[in-house]
Amino acid sequence: MKVTVEQISEITSRVNVELPGEAVSRQLKKAYNRLNRSAKVRGFRPGKVPLTILKRHYGDQVNQEVGLDLINETLMEAVAQTGMEVVSQSDLDREPLQEGEPFRYSFVVEVKPEVQARDYKNIPAKRPPVVVSDEEVAAELAQRREANFHLASLEEPRPIQEGDHAILDFKTFVDGKPLPDGEAKGFHLEVGSNRFNPEFENEIIGASKGEEKKIQVAFPVDYGNKNLAGKKATFQVAVKDIREKVLPELNDEFAKNLGGFESLQDLRSAVRRELEKNKIKRIDDEIWVQICDELLNRNPFEVPRSMVEQELQRMLDTIQYRLSSQNLTLEQAGMDEETFKERNREMAERRVRTSLLLERISHQEQIGISDEELEQGLRETAEKMNQPYDKVRDFYQRSNMMDSYRHQLLEEKVIHFLQDQADVVEVEQAATSGSEEKPNESEENS
Repeated sequence: MKVTVEQISEITSRVNVELPGEAVSRQLKKAYNRLNRSAKVRGFRPGKVPLTILKRHYGDQVNQEVGLDLINETLMEAVAQTGMEVVSQSDLDREPLQEGEPFRYSFVVEVKPEVQARDYKNIPAKRPPVVVSDEEVAAELAQRREANFHLASLEEPRPIQEGDHAILDFKTFVDGKPLPDGEAKGFHLEVGSNRFNPEFENEIIGASKGEEKKIQVAFPVDYGNKNLAGKKATFQVAVKDIREKVLPELNDEFAKNLGGFESLQDLRSAVRRELEKNKIKRIDDEIWVQICDELLNRNPFEVPRSMVEQELQRMLDTIQYRLSSQNLTLEQAGMDEETFKERNREMAERRVRTSLLLERISHQEQIGISDEELEQGLRETAEKMNQPYDKVRDFYQRSNMMDSYRHQLLEEKVIHFLQDQADVVEVEQAATSGSEEKPNESEENS
């Protein structure tokens, strides 16, 4: 087998393969022997058809199939002979196959770019101060009160208001006919949450306990329930009860009930420390974005389209998984796959370029992940997931994800190295470079 390479660009090449005529003849002979055992030709018993007759009846078909077999059997060996780190193959082209003559085919490959990372030390970055205000602490405590509310029936009768929890019985009708599975008793609705239907929730405002009313709702054509999609429905509703949120008092008892706190002051101090920790993490992420921006600017290179497409697919799979946990589809979230990929193509390319640079820096700086660091990473992951270490380790092993997990730890280690090497300057106010609009690079590399 003769293999030659024509370079098209820094990341694409055409691989030309030539197989000797002897190999073609051997493969054709095997193919006709197999065919003779099953071919049905009038006037001949199976296995007794002369080769000339077989070629007359099946020659074109056999040549086509043998050509594909030869390509399938030799393509990976041809790639190996090039010595290139191929990430995709496309544009297969082949000559007609003729017995006794060399068989030639070619294909285009994308290769992993040969990146040489430069100027990755002493990258300037600005670090704003970590300041947690009393107002922020108060806002966090208010959220915790909100999260620990309980519901109570109204002491004094009044109509439903936004924020109330209404207990409803209802029946649903479409075109005057009851909707299958459209009846509910004791249905719990948080009015104004838009978790049921915004139009319905708006119409129920003002109703009183014991009241019955009809509510008409027009459902969009892409509504998840096919029985209601694109239709107008009438709900016959009975208000059984109205309950309002009751927030706990912000006092020592509230702090003790949250667990681990002796007093409200202890809780306030813990909240302030938590907010400070979160701000430090956010600022560290912003600093990494600044470093990454400059790193990419200093090291421009072309990335294979196939690697970008793979990253786009990974991003798409991730968002679809998250939506599915909320019983939503991409379409229900207002987007299709093509639109998602188009909007995120630049981000995917950025991620690929960043990952390739981090990988190259790890080689240049001889940064690696030891078995001890891998185990420590698994233990920390298990702790964050509140799962036993053995269970988490076994999951990664069974799923064949240990190598990818090690790679994730390596990228995180290189990021910390670059942050330590950066020229970080403390500033009085947060930088206004627009980094808040950029994605969290540390999440991208996780």
